[in-house]
Amino acid sequence: MKSHSIEFVPSFFQFIFIPLSSDNEIQFLQWALPRMGYSWPGFRKPRGQVLKRIRSRMHELSLSGGYEEYKAYLEEHPAEWNHLDRLCNVTISKFFRDRKLWNFLRDELLPGQLQGSHAGTFNIWSAGCCNGEEPYSIAIIIEQLSKEIPAGLDISILATDRDPKVLKRARKGRFPAGALKECTDSERILYFQNSETTDGDYTIKEHLTRHIEFEQRDLTKSLPDRVFDLVFCRNLVFTYFTKERQQEFLIRLRPKLKPGCHLIIGSNEDLPVINWLEKASNTHPVFRVRSDREHDTNYL
Repeated sequence: MKSHSIEFVPSFFQFIFIPLSSDNEIQFLQWALPRMGYSWPGFRKPRGQVLKRIRSRMHELSLSGGYEEYKAYLEEHPAEWNHLDRLCNVTISKFFRDRKLWNFLRDELLPGQLQGSHAGTFNIWSAGCCNGEEPYSIAIIIEQLSKEIPAGLDISILATDRDPKVLKRARKGRFPAGALKECTDSERILYFQNSETTDGDYTIKEHLTRHIEFEQRDLTKSLPDRVFDLVFCRNLVFTYFTKERQQEFLIRLRPKLKPGCHLIIGSNEDLPVINWLEKASNTHPVFRVRSDREHDTNYL
């Protein structure tokens, strides 16, 4: 059965039913996504966002023959695959997504990690940072743990995304009220400035931005040139990529992780079976990197 949305037309006081996604659209995604290294199941929920962009692209190309014509266009113009790949970028996020995880990080995991760090810099990576909610959430947690940070230890948060448009929004640090639903009242007061305009937006306070560096990077092509103490890779690789691409990513990621480092994935995600990561929590998707002595030399 097809799902429908309802559009209200005031001039006629009627309800018009508009299909959210047709069988042809779903079939197109099932055909196209694996060819780009993406997994169709990961796109089921956010498919509306992606399909809206694809419809706009077909209109831009004056393709009136629907998805079959767009398939033919892709086969005749290989460069169009790069454009379609960008259209598949999912931009859904909010502050403290999966709040119980963030409480675990603040109350149990990070205090020990920070106090046990002997390096000059504690490096954190937010991969696929979207509009910035995740790296700013990290900065808030670090602020809350300021008394746990040893003297002389610098905190560096690298936030990367391949989409320059979302990075531009992230750098502004301005968010609608809906993005702050998981924030407590005290967090809204301490860490955000409420907009004076009628739109009700919130802007992250400037002192929280000092830890964060935003960088455009497509992690399917390259990874940052540094080694990390903590990596957030949530609701990205292990949701939208095929299993083969997930394993390729982990092979390239391994040298970027310090022994004892933690990798955090999404609450509904699973990792491929590997021997250099172990669960660090029974209730949260947090994994610890084993030292070379704890596993053999085969990473996967």
